[in-house]
Amino acid sequence: MSHSTHVLLLVTADSRIINNVRSVVDPLGIDVMVVTSPLIARETWESTEFVLVGSDLAGECVENLAPRRAHLIVVHLKEESELGALTAPNFERDIWRHAVALGAENVLELPTANFWLVDALSPLAITEPVKATAGGNVISIIGGSGGAGASTFASNLAAIALTQGMSSVVIDLDQLGGGIDLLLGAEEISGTRWPDIDPGAGRIAGETLTAALPKANGVAFLSQSRTATSEMTLEVVAAVVDAARRAFDVVVLDLPREQSECNGLLIGQSLVTCVITRNHVRAIAASISLSHWVKRLGNQSRFVLISDSKGLGLPDICGALGDQGITEIAFMPAMTTRADEGDPPGINSGYRDVCEELLGEVRAQTSKSAA
Repeated sequence: MSHSTHVLLLVTADSRIINNVRSVVDPLGIDVMVVTSPLIARETWESTEFVLVGSDLAGECVENLAPRRAHLIVVHLKEESELGALTAPNFERDIWRHAVALGAENVLELPTANFWLVDALSPLAITEPVKATAGGNVISIIGGSGGAGASTFASNLAAIALTQGMSSVVIDLDQLGGGIDLLLGAEEISGTRWPDIDPGAGRIAGETLTAALPKANGVAFLSQSRTATSEMTLEVVAAVVDAARRAFDVVVLDLPREQSECNGLLIGQSLVTCVITRNHVRAIAASISLSHWVKRLGNQSRFVLISDSKGLGLPDICGALGDQGITEIAFMPAMTTRADEGDPPGINSGYRDVCEELLGEVRAQTSKSAA
């Protein structure tokens, strides 16, 4: 088999991981550059198209401040996860903690997930250049305070992306949020909900996800269920988002308001995280705390202020937020009442202008990275 022009960077000192990875990539004709030190890896960390980091050196990569990048996966051996009932959970938490810090797309257990690895690395087997920004643009939406309107903004963003000729999906990750299908007026539309996702299915094909998801006015969505709970492990969430990135131009994540490992992983993969807030003292204070956490994850945050006439004025809010960017939208009571009436949220000029501006910035950032 002729070799690809692409090179895979493998950062590990574990010969078993090296042998396993080689057994996967050799049939694909991909060259592997093995580096046994994070310090040496820095020389090619950002220029290589795909990076695999072994669990043995993931912590050292974090300590050496390896920058976040696209196309990075942390790998570990199956034997490592069978260390005993007390040790294994701590080991897995450490792996995911390091993966989140590195901005990894997923954590794969070898050799069980070898087929995942083949699918993920297949683009490297072709001769065309693989862009660092290949796949859909991920935008995270999170409420800076309760009832800020994050789900409404997420739904509007996905709908407006569709009007601009981009396929879009909104993924509801708030297990206690009641289901975004209610907000979309789509609770009676049949299709896959989170409890229908097989937690043991492994890597999900983009075409499979597209065919399974229901649509509301053209926007695909994956909603929580009110009748069954789902097993939303990090592995399952990562697999769903990975499939969505391969299937849609814009992936809008409606995140729960929490500082969790899952949120950390997803925010780390996002081009931008929008913190939706209201113009009231406690909401602003909570939003500032949340934005600090987002920035510590290495992601840029953007405030979207839903303001009403009884709240704080924009000058006071800008003073509280400092130099951080903020966009204001007038509060529309109809956005709430439409959901109660079973109708999807309307798109007024305020939401449209902000969403179009955000999508324009995302496209510009993507074009700049690709160049």
